[in-house]
Amino acid sequence: MLERYAFQGVREIERLTGPVRQKSIVEFGPGDTLTAGLALLAAGASSYTSLDRFVPNYSRPAAKRWYVGVREGWTAAFPERSWPADLDPVAFPESYRDRVAHIAGAVEDASSPKRFDIVTSWQVGEHVDDIQAFADLTAALLLPGGVAIHRVDFGPHDRWQSSYADPWLFLRFPSVVWRMMGSNRGYPNRRRHHEFLDAWDAAGLSIECADTSRFTHMGRLRGRFKSMPSSSLMTESTVYICRDKAYRVPAS
Repeated sequence: MLERYAFQGVREIERLTGPVRQKSIVEFGPGDTLTAGLALLAAGASSYTSLDRFVPNYSRPAAKRWYVGVREGWTAAFPERSWPADLDPVAFPESYRDRVAHIAGAVEDASSPKRFDIVTSWQVGEHVDDIQAFADLTAALLLPGGVAIHRVDFGPHDRWQSSYADPWLFLRFPSVVWRMMGSNRGYPNRRRHHEFLDAWDAAGLSIECADTSRFTHMGRLRGRFKSMPSSSLMTESTVYICRDKAYRVPAS
């Protein structure tokens, strides 16, 4: 569990973009704790900011147990890295207000005067109601030369994954029915890969796709999905690596 919720973020960001040392990072939708944020700070990030419409008590006892667990598991996860002497998991995050911040609000209406070296999210984009706002906010939060990493899971979620063998079933409901079934709280927004590509492009971002997985077969579809490109429909998940198209690396 610690690997998934704490250490994986460090590993994946560094694998895809390089070391996080001295980088400012904002994460969309971190969840009920800031375990990934603590791990990123331990890996040398200069600051960590969470962005979420739901703001739980990140200092509650259950969260503290997670933070202590991150510290206890650090050496086994990263044997080549020492835990910073000035980072106390028991005092996290409330004692680190100079390095830990929160942006309250949904992706559709959140804003911040601060810009970041790294903008990231993991399995968040498929839950956002307005993916153009998701892309626009990503672009707005990036520092010049910054990079965004967003993993999007296009497959079924929750009961649609666990209770039904057909991974295409959740795409066969008319949109009006899907919305009535609670799709805006936890279920996927059903937007497809090519729609995200269009949103990134409209936001002025260049895109690389990494770690793309594909469905094993094409399912029976209806409505708007029937006219979509098969290459988009067959994309089960991917990691979007986004950069400002207008940015030019300064001459050395």
